Amino acid sequence: MIETLKNINPFILGILISSGIGLILGLEREYDKLKDEQGFAGIRTFPIVAIVGFILGNLSVLYTPWLVIIIAAAFLLFLALSHLSIVQKHTMTGITTNLALFATLILGVMVSNHLHKEAVATAVIIVTLLSLKTTFRSFIQNITSEELFAFIKFSIIALLILPFLPNKDYGSEGLLNPFEIGSIVVIVSFLNFIGYFLVKYVGSKRGILLTAILGGLISSTAVAWIYASRSKESPELSKQYAAGIVIASAIMFPRLAVLAYIFNNSLLQYLALPFGLLTLICLISALILIKKDSDRPKTDIKLGNPLNIWNAIGFGGIYVVILFAVFYGNKFFGESGLYYSAIIAGLADTDAITINMSKFASIDNKLILATNVIITATISNMVVKLGIAFFKGSKLAGKLVMLAFGSVIVVGVIYILFRSWTS
Repeated sequence: MIETLKNINPFILGILISSGIGLILGLEREYDKLKDEQGFAGIRTFPIVAIVGFILGNLSVLYTPWLVIIIAAAFLLFLALSHLSIVQKHTMTGITTNLALFATLILGVMVSNHLHKEAVATAVIIVTLLSLKTTFRSFIQNITSEELFAFIKFSIIALLILPFLPNKDYGSEGLLNPFEIGSIVVIVSFLNFIGYFLVKYVGSKRGILLTAILGGLISSTAVAWIYASRSKESPELSKQYAAGIVIASAIMFPRLAVLAYIFNNSLLQYLALPFGLLTLICLISALILIKKDSDRPKTDIKLGNPLNIWNAIGFGGIYVVILFAVFYGNKFFGESGLYYSAIIAGLADTDAITINMSKFASIDNKLILATNVIITATISNMVVKLGIAFFKGSKLAGKLVMLAFGSVIVVGVIYILFRSWTS
């Protein structure tokens, strides 16, 4: 098969690829025409336009590059005039098909310049955007103004502010790198964004366990706080809410593993066993507590703002503080200083210490030490959530969470001691 493709005439191969691209886009537009009689281009027009673009690109090589510019401008003018004539007959019509046609012409030109893979990939992205029209409309109808502004603010931070931050080390120890700190804030904010919308569109009112799983993507501590309160309001559902708290905490471990992999992929193989073991303990504990979520009480988690600027800045501040704590703790107190930093950091947040230790391990190649410190931070965080469940929740919920988290804490401590002793 590969040898056959190699023997095909390059011009014929380009025609075939251009036709395929046109068929992909034309098929989607033809299907859309079935629902909207105003469409004027479909499964025949798009392949023709792609082929024209391919031939045009080849002719421009033989004659002048201006040929592509002139014909493309003329085609764009033709589409504009066609759109105006349609608008005169209909009160409102979009320009999506016109833009897709113009893009198809350009894709044909790309194929003529041997950008086959790039053209096909672009066509797939375009047809995906075209086919998701109904999904996009439904999504937009359900977003709030707060969520829209949050997305705009995130775009400004990620696309307009971050690229212009200086990528230089500042401070006496060279610990402060504005671009690096900004990148970390953007990455964590993006992960929170995903968690926020998963909870809103998938987990809302879908049962205690599913909501807890998705809520754990945002903050397992927030889930513990809310579910503990509800267990006190509805003591008969203490088992379900306790299971929700435990399973939300189980999500913390794979979430931190993803963060560690982003900043130091070598660390993942060291975290896989302990994090897998601790996650398994949480999941088994949750299954023991509740076998079937048959009751559907109110399970909404207050999502808050998907991107609170002050929270983002606050996370950046926490990251910097922990960055200095890790550096100077290791400098003045050795390995014990790192454990002290992890215990303190885990009381508030586990993301920042995970990122810091991932980077620390990449510099000093102390993967086992970094793994133990991260586990220490998660244990510290589990103690906090245990306290929330015990003092804020019902007595039964507090006891059940204590049994589950107690097992996690004991296993985590044993693992740290074992790895410290054997390394």
